Amino acid sequence: MAEEVLKVTRHPNYAVLTLNRPEKRNALNQPMIEAVNNALVKFESDREIRAILIRGEGASFCAGIDLKEVAEASGPHNPTSLESVFGRLERFPVPTIAAIQGAALAGGLELALHCDLRIASENAKLGMTLGRVGLMVPYDFTRKLIEVCGSANTAWILYTADALDAQRSRHMNMVHDVVADAKLGEAATALAERIADNAPLSLRAMKATVRRCMSETFDAWHDDLLQMARSVRDSHDAREGVRAFLEKRKPVWKAD
Repeated sequence: MAEEVLKVTRHPNYAVLTLNRPEKRNALNQPMIEAVNNALVKFESDREIRAILIRGEGASFCAGIDLKEVAEASGPHNPTSLESVFGRLERFPVPTIAAIQGAALAGGLELALHCDLRIASENAKLGMTLGRVGLMVPYDFTRKLIEVCGSANTAWILYTADALDAQRSRHMNMVHDVVADAKLGEAATALAERIADNAPLSLRAMKATVRRCMSETFDAWHDDLLQMARSVRDSHDAREGVRAFLEKRKPVWKAD
């Protein structure tokens, strides 16, 4: 039996979800996306849970969507599923924490941003690198970047497609704290335990209030942008960008 793609550890009043594809830098494939969703569904109704900690096994937090799946037209990749899971994470009734080491790129960065709090190790690299492979950041994910980082920082992150180091990411508000590489697990666990020591009803009320305050802020008509994103996703350049990434070469853009 294949090793599970998500390890779930239940503590008395918090849970740890560990992405478990270290050989793929914990890239998100459909089984992992579904496993994260199932874990969140399970803990949503658990009144003893006061915090969720998400981390990655091995050297990376999450390198984004598994582009091999994207390259296979008949494969199980489904962008809508990812948006749905991140929406569930954003609305999760108690505080959520991302512990980031190594790569947190594209969908991996968004996974971290959809958590309430983020702590990173000194070796972390965070970025939205979709421009390098000819793909488009979905509207809701761009909204989340602006919510967390502001519009000016979001423009830099998107347009350069750079992977930023932990200290630069902290200056851009992508992470709350940076710790030594060897201290990340200890620091993230201590943060989860400190939050989980607080009153459960207070935590749930505060989380609901924060989300309600933000809920209307980015509510704008965007059907045209969704269509633009679909056109980008279906373009020749998107197929070329993914192929070039997998073949480890520079893509040849044609703007079609």
